[in-house]
Amino acid sequence: MEQNPQLPDQHTPPRPQHDDPGHEVVDREGNIVLPGFKSVDPGHETTEPLKSTEEEPKPPKNERRVRALILTGFGINCEEEFAAAYRLVGGEATIVHLNQVLHGHVSIHDYDILNFPGGFSFGDDLGSGVVLANKLRYRRNAEGRTLLDDIRQFVADGKHVLGICNGFQVLVKLGLLPDLSGTVTPEVTLTHNASGRYEDRWVKITVNPRAITPFLKGLTTLEVPVRHGEGRLIISDEATRAAIEARGLNCLTYTDFDGAPTDAYPFNPNGADLNCAGLTDTTGRVFGLMPHPEAFLSLYNHPDWARRKRADAGLSEEGDGLRLFRNIVEHVAALPGGPLPPAPSPKGRGSLTTFLVADDYKESVLVVEEPAGDFQTAQEHIFTTTAQKWKTLGPWARENRKQPTEAEAKLWDGLRREKLGVQFRRQHAIDSYIVDFVCLSAKLIVEADGEIHTDAEQAAYDQDRTSVLQELGYEVLRFNNQDILHHTEEVLHQIQSRLIHHQAQ
Repeated sequence: MEQNPQLPDQHTPPRPQHDDPGHEVVDREGNIVLPGFKSVDPGHETTEPLKSTEEEPKPPKNERRVRALILTGFGINCEEEFAAAYRLVGGEATIVHLNQVLHGHVSIHDYDILNFPGGFSFGDDLGSGVVLANKLRYRRNAEGRTLLDDIRQFVADGKHVLGICNGFQVLVKLGLLPDLSGTVTPEVTLTHNASGRYEDRWVKITVNPRAITPFLKGLTTLEVPVRHGEGRLIISDEATRAAIEARGLNCLTYTDFDGAPTDAYPFNPNGADLNCAGLTDTTGRVFGLMPHPEAFLSLYNHPDWARRKRADAGLSEEGDGLRLFRNIVEHVAALPGGPLPPAPSPKGRGSLTTFLVADDYKESVLVVEEPAGDFQTAQEHIFTTTAQKWKTLGPWARENRKQPTEAEAKLWDGLRREKLGVQFRRQHAIDSYIVDFVCLSAKLIVEADGEIHTDAEQAAYDQDRTSVLQELGYEVLRFNNQDILHHTEEVLHQIQSRLIHHQAQ
């Protein structure tokens, strides 16, 4: 029996619909529902989190997993893949709306890795990543700081930042990549693909053997998908190009099927300068790339998995992209003391703290500390940091005084009780740092460096730290432990010379 289709009555007016504010999910009443958040300003100033219905498994007692903070909101749409990647390799992933950070409800300093996923932030209306980058650069909080200020502090604290696709574009537009100058001034850009269209395909990339980022440690090649319309890296001048190549910051390169770098389409999907698929900064702690490793966490994500599995029954079921996330989680977990706590340094003493709160940026105050050690004078009670910072730094300074290294103990014996004619303090807090020894009257800092300070990452960290101390008006002298132990008089003579030079000025 033939039935006529039931078509809508063209004379019946349509049911009134609630205004669509652009969100994909609404309840039956038309109210906006953002997964995990309540919206208090349609799509913009979202500040109030909803309670999660899922609880992540807790790590064993006295053990803290590597913590990854993953930003979402404003058109970012790859946050769940990021979270899955970190959880698969044993990390603890937390997804938050960007406004939770901007409004101070979440601090990036409570985490080890800051992540900018892919998507289409602000619709890419003014160019990919441009609006979001400007929001992070210019929007100031109640203390007058921007999120870019906090990210720079985050990196200086020895922590890591990852941006993929749109996240990479944001890091480039912010000037965090490649940041050759160290001033977060944009030096390159990412623009429309040379093909003139959106590219959605799988590519092969090779790792620059000179890359220093821990994200790529031990990796040589990766096969991952690209999904972008503006992935073409443009380098403005030859000097910048040469500096990037000289320092190995072009850490990922598009290759052909034979593994040779190529500018041929479609192997190079966007026509990038240097055939570059990813960049790091000079510390290796900020890393961005256009391809999507988070989209290849399992063999079964690959369109050719069935044939490959039949050809090799023992083929690993892990995708290439998962190795990148395992690298960074294992790297952070292997740092001395595990994932960075609110401690002086990622690898040793005398570096930035890793936890700062809003009050840290108020005017410095003088803080009174409990007596620590036998050789403290009345001057030792006065500290050049804030009360909030001292809450974090104090326990570490006391512990370092109780357990000095052999070199620190020997050098302290030559500096204590004004043996060089001035008062030195040991394990002293200056702003956000604990320094080994300091003469405040001469603004002279003396550091005793162990073998760990020859490590490339630690050396870059030390250089950043020294630059900040110099901006505060301090001179920094560094001596390795062997010189202190075996050439003590020469070391003390160099310190005395700097003191005399200061007195003569």
